[in-house]
Amino acid sequence: MTKRGLLMRLKNGVYYIIPYEQNAETFMPDWHLIAEHLVNDARHYIGYYSALQIHNLITQPSLKEQIVVSKQIRPSEIKIKEVLFQFIYHNDKHFFGSKKIWIDSFHKVLCSDLEKTFIDCLFKPDYAGGIVEVARAIYASKDKIKYDTLLEYAKKFDSQAVIKRLGFLLEILDINTPIIKELQQMKTTSYVVLDTELPKTGKRISRWSIQQNLETETIKSAFYT
Repeated sequence: MTKRGLLMRLKNGVYYIIPYEQNAETFMPDWHLIAEHLVNDARHYIGYYSALQIHNLITQPSLKEQIVVSKQIRPSEIKIKEVLFQFIYHNDKHFFGSKKIWIDSFHKVLCSDLEKTFIDCLFKPDYAGGIVEVARAIYASKDKIKYDTLLEYAKKFDSQAVIKRLGFLLEILDINTPIIKELQQMKTTSYVVLDTELPKTGKRISRWSIQQNLETETIKSAFYT
């Protein structure tokens, strides 16, 4: 049936029925809909850059679908047609904050909610296109974010890197919210780099214990222009 163009093989034992009117050579179902069929029995949600896309917050399209899973999946990446599916393991402590979100008029998928998407992306900015992309998304969402939820998630996730990057970005983006004060009280004195993709250089901001390896103007100019 695969050879005849009736089924598309996703992985061993998992197939997608190709609609009759589609060309079997070029057909690719919506990546978000495939995700749940690739994770075996692991709990999952679509996260990181793929979640930013579902929340309509990306500027550059991606040929990668990122799926957060509750168990290690090997291999951690598989390619279907030209699309790379990446499985990112989160332990129980970091596995929360997902909900069903509409991706079109007919389908919902399990995705991190807006606030958890930002927490995850601040934890691993390299999975989200870098800190500039994360900052741009936060700024674009500043009137939609539930800041109490964001703070609750930051506490629950319990990562100093997230607390420091979040507090630092909220301040330089001039987003006035009472949670900044609480984030200040939660932070420790050890330093973390702002962007994990760049070298450990730049000035050290003691207020947030951030090594700012990316200029403030570089971050702001990317989305004020």
